[in-house]
Amino acid sequence: MNYTKANQCLTQDDEDDLEQASDCFEPKGLTGAVYSVLHDMVCILAVVVLVFVFIVRPVGVSGCSMYPTLVGVELSAGTQGDFLLLRSNFLCTSYHPGDIVVASVPSFQDGELIVKRVVAVGGQTVRFQEDADGYYHVYVDDVLQCETHINEPMRAKGCMTDGYTDTVPEGCYFLMGDNRNNSADSRYSDIGMVDGRNIVGKAMLLVIPGQDAQQGGIRSWNRIGIIEDGDD
Repeated sequence: MNYTKANQCLTQDDEDDLEQASDCFEPKGLTGAVYSVLHDMVCILAVVVLVFVFIVRPVGVSGCSMYPTLVGVELSAGTQGDFLLLRSNFLCTSYHPGDIVVASVPSFQDGELIVKRVVAVGGQTVRFQEDADGYYHVYVDDVLQCETHINEPMRAKGCMTDGYTDTVPEGCYFLMGDNRNNSADSRYSDIGMVDGRNIVGKAMLLVIPGQDAQQGGIRSWNRIGIIEDGDD
């Protein structure tokens, strides 16, 4: 009985000694406060970096190729574009027609980020058909796409002809801008079918609306929110 109590007392003493010893290494006073703040800041920064690398990524929109869905930077008008949050390709590795994605195509403007909409995925066939008014319509697997989100009817761009047909390779995507008549996209040879590995992520949230040059440079704050998929 006495032996057990002695052991318990010894164990408690050892714990007290260890606690006192560890206190010797803790910075005191102002130095300790600064150390604590820096420690917390480093931990917070590490978490933020991990989140913005592997979960979400902020991206600014430039140009008018996705208008009116998204507002881009207009240098000539001195306006700022939309600011988006992407779901990183670390979490999202496959995309669907209607998704708005950000890609970096090495053969186009040295890999500068472009924002486009997925029109067709690997295995699907894309066809352009001209109507009696000279406008082009998109067919995917011979189904006419109902694209109410585009800015205006699509005209011939010189990079396609009436009846143009092509099948998207597996693992690739056919991307187009919503402002079809002012968009460099998969219709152009220097972009073409975009390999999924070149897609940075899917646009999921508009956090800061840009200044719409077409509306006098105003910001429509009610546009903030989840970015909906297209209705094609």
